[in-house]
Amino acid sequence: MQKSNLKHINLCNVTIHDLTVDEAVEAALAERGAPCFTVTPNALMLEACRRNPADAALLNSATLSLPDGAGVLLAAKKQKTPLGGRVAGIAFGEALLKRAAQDGLRVFLLGGSDGVAQRAAERLCQRFPNLTVCGTYWGYFGKEGEDDRTVCAIIRACRPDILFVCFGFPAQERWIASHLDALGGVRVVAGLGGSLDVWSGDLRRAPALVSRLGLEWAWRMLRQPKRLKGLPAIVRFVLR
Repeated sequence: MQKSNLKHINLCNVTIHDLTVDEAVEAALAERGAPCFTVTPNALMLEACRRNPADAALLNSATLSLPDGAGVLLAAKKQKTPLGGRVAGIAFGEALLKRAAQDGLRVFLLGGSDGVAQRAAERLCQRFPNLTVCGTYWGYFGKEGEDDRTVCAIIRACRPDILFVCFGFPAQERWIASHLDALGGVRVVAGLGGSLDVWSGDLRRAPALVSRLGLEWAWRMLRQPKRLKGLPAIVRFVLR
């Protein structure tokens, strides 16, 4: 499935694909001869793109762009191009992990502080029987020079089919965009923000009711007060 064939809208000068979680997994794994670069824009990311064309261009360089957050759905509805539903990055990641376990695909986890990716790998392998996490590496390495080349060599040696990069926006998207040719035969490379912290057990995801009410962003801010600095941008985005 090629990018041009996917149903999509334009929001804040960014392409957003209108897919279910299952459709997103199929699109990500479709044969295309190049890695599927997947991004998951939320309200904060789109507000940044509204103010910075370089951020919008970065997201538009992706193969697959999934609407992560109630704010994105609201904005799409306000401009009369409603989306079918939200595809949270972590939900997409978990659906892809389930498929990887079923199909024998290899997964590499990149990001988080010391030990987070390894703990996430251990818990995910318990959750998804037959899942192969072929490698992990923390996110606090030099993103250029010898350190960066070493990380790329490790990833290539592990031969993953799927690579999750969890540095946060826009660092993870910039790193992916500049390294697609250095990752060997990876089929899917997705930027998934703080997913490793949830999978490792270090951070609890919002309860299902909170998510259904579209208030997961508020839950994250309460659990991680440093995120409160993003509240003005979310308000600007919603009120436009």
